[in-house]
Amino acid sequence: MKMKKIIAGAAAAALAVSMTAFSVSAETIAIDSEYPGDWTSTGIGITKEALQAVGGDVKITLDVELYDPYGLADQYLVCPIDYDNGWLSQSKMEDCHITTDTLTIKSDGWICVNKNDTQLEFVLDADAIDAMGDTGLTFSVKSVVVKQCTYELGEKEGEPNWVDDKGGKEYCFADLDAAAPVEEEAAPEETEAAVEETEAPAEEEAAPAETEAAPAETEAAPAAAEETTPAATGNAVPSVIVTVMGLAAAAMVAARRR
Repeated sequence: MKMKKIIAGAAAAALAVSMTAFSVSAETIAIDSEYPGDWTSTGIGITKEALQAVGGDVKITLDVELYDPYGLADQYLVCPIDYDNGWLSQSKMEDCHITTDTLTIKSDGWICVNKNDTQLEFVLDADAIDAMGDTGLTFSVKSVVVKQCTYELGEKEGEPNWVDDKGGKEYCFADLDAAAPVEEEAAPEETEAAVEETEAPAEEEAAPAETEAAPAETEAAPAAAEETTPAATGNAVPSVIVTVMGLAAAAMVAARRR
């Protein structure tokens, strides 16, 4: 019994530790409450120490909000930078330290924010974290406010969608959500074509016409029988009657003579 209690206690302790580790695996910190200005950064971000404490590649999720009070912005951009090393871009195409399956990034390292985006997500490489200054990762912006940042242990993702300056500006104002219904509406056209192809009943109705023709041929058979049968029996019956009558007359004559 003592051994069972020891094992049960150890299991409960391990479960508690694992649950605690899970609960602190993701951390969220506030970044900017107001817009810091075009092409600039407040220097508030995730320190190098905090990033290294995660213990590997770090998945970062940014909550963002557009800043365009007068409707004059020509693009919406965010760039993750190593603040202490000359604002070194971590997402520049020629020396990129992030991976992402969702972001569109200009080749100069600026992440394009679509007008409908509220979050950006990418994974920062562990080696890049080790090379940073103590301030760690911060964010330079253009017409975007980075409200808060959530970071946690992550796994490398794919390559971003790289675009040039023109493609980046077009992406920022593209109606990405409106494009999906157009593809979904194409399905009814295909179903209408399927309905047209299924108009096989016209061919099936033709079949009864052929089957109705069969009785006409079968009715012709009795007609032929009527022509051949009377011709044979019509000649045979009178000759038999004549013969019988002849024999009867002969019998009557013979009877009278007797």
